[in-house]
Amino acid sequence: MTVAPARHFIGGEFRDSLSGQTFDVISPVTEQVVTTAARGDVDDVAAAVKAATDAFAAGDWSRAKPSFRRQVLMKAADLIDQRYPEINRLEALEMGHPIGAPVQGPSRSAWNLRFFAMEQELAGNHSFNRDDNLLTYTMCDPVGTFALISPWNAPFMLSTWKLGPAIAYGNSVVHKPSELSPLSIGVLGEIFAEAGLPAGAYNTVLGFGKEAGAPLVEHPDVIGVSFTGSPATARDIAARVAPQLKRTSFELGGKSAVFVFADADMPKCVATVAAGIFSNSGQLCIAGSRILVQRQVYDQFLEAFVAESKKWVVGDPMEASTRLGPVVSKAQYDKVMGYIELARTEGRVLSGGTRPPGMDTGYFVEPTIIVDAAPSARVCQEEIFGPVAVVVPFDSVEEGLAIANDSEYGLAGYIWTESQTTAHYVAARMQTGMIWVNCFFERDLRQPFGGVKHSGLGREGGGYSREFFTETRFVAFPTTPR
Repeated sequence: MTVAPARHFIGGEFRDSLSGQTFDVISPVTEQVVTTAARGDVDDVAAAVKAATDAFAAGDWSRAKPSFRRQVLMKAADLIDQRYPEINRLEALEMGHPIGAPVQGPSRSAWNLRFFAMEQELAGNHSFNRDDNLLTYTMCDPVGTFALISPWNAPFMLSTWKLGPAIAYGNSVVHKPSELSPLSIGVLGEIFAEAGLPAGAYNTVLGFGKEAGAPLVEHPDVIGVSFTGSPATARDIAARVAPQLKRTSFELGGKSAVFVFADADMPKCVATVAAGIFSNSGQLCIAGSRILVQRQVYDQFLEAFVAESKKWVVGDPMEASTRLGPVVSKAQYDKVMGYIELARTEGRVLSGGTRPPGMDTGYFVEPTIIVDAAPSARVCQEEIFGPVAVVVPFDSVEEGLAIANDSEYGLAGYIWTESQTTAHYVAARMQTGMIWVNCFFERDLRQPFGGVKHSGLGREGGGYSREFFTETRFVAFPTTPR
């Protein structure tokens, strides 16, 4: 693909950085520069925040009728569907996910906008009658300008997951995507402009965290920050915004446990568990990376799991037959390979663990399965964020729960069993924000998305997003008793 340089989108138009600075966008397949992107700094952030706050004050969007907001967002969703191939290929180019196996890709992005377009129109305010002499009602109003900081592992979809509710409820936003995935985001500016979103309601500043992200979250006109990424960055953001008492929502990392009980539907379980760790080259916050298998089926599971991993064809993400592309960057490749080398001392690499034969260029890693590592080992405790699974046996349910809960993370959890009793028992005792039984990442957007421990603060989805992105007030006045 020939790709134009990526630029900021501010006040309804694409702009270069005021400094004129750019940075290179590197293909994880060829390790070559594919284009450049504008390198934002404090001045570009100031321009974007001003455009957002001016648009909010003008009221063309913040005070628009819910029916108008629904109309604009529905059109934007339709445009996402129409431009699906382009978005898909841009993501493959910038971060390497295969075009033939998109992970919650543009179609889910359109769903995000459609869901919140309808939710903001249908979710009514509440009224209460106290003893027939006091009537109160609530009002949910947009708040102002939000900073949305999205990650690189599903850049377009995770951006719309934040943008959908933020914009649907009438706010303005300044969006800073990861510097590793600045290309597909440019399509959003074009789509929102064509859909009729007023200029300034959506803005994008490209660049690096210290140069663009830090001044964005610290800007006094930014009301709140929604961030998806690492716990370390979240702590940094929290420290920066605490003096201004800004609202924050953090969706962070995970080291999610997968329970495989002896009575699991093994063929379905093995295929789905493999998808849960190898999809997107394991670069998923909700990846099932710690697989806990009941001992009586441990050997059976391992044999089937190794065979299933061989079906994940590694290759060029632009090829329809490819199931597993590269990891996103040289730094991520070195991190993943470092953990695999560590696994050779903490346990044993049962399958994979190397660069695929004949693929000397690109950040490719074979699907890797690690065994014989203690639950306390670093490869069992730390988020690797690559196509690397650690498989650990357990005997009793209580032993399995002790292993699963011995983690600083608590984002997702998975349970494979045909017993409802076992499923409910384990689900009630897993220390994690989200749990899937006999499936992987099936979503109802009304449910709360988020984690416990170091996996995040706050929840997004349905009314939870509404609570974060609006200000709820109430009015009370006496009435004449009946």
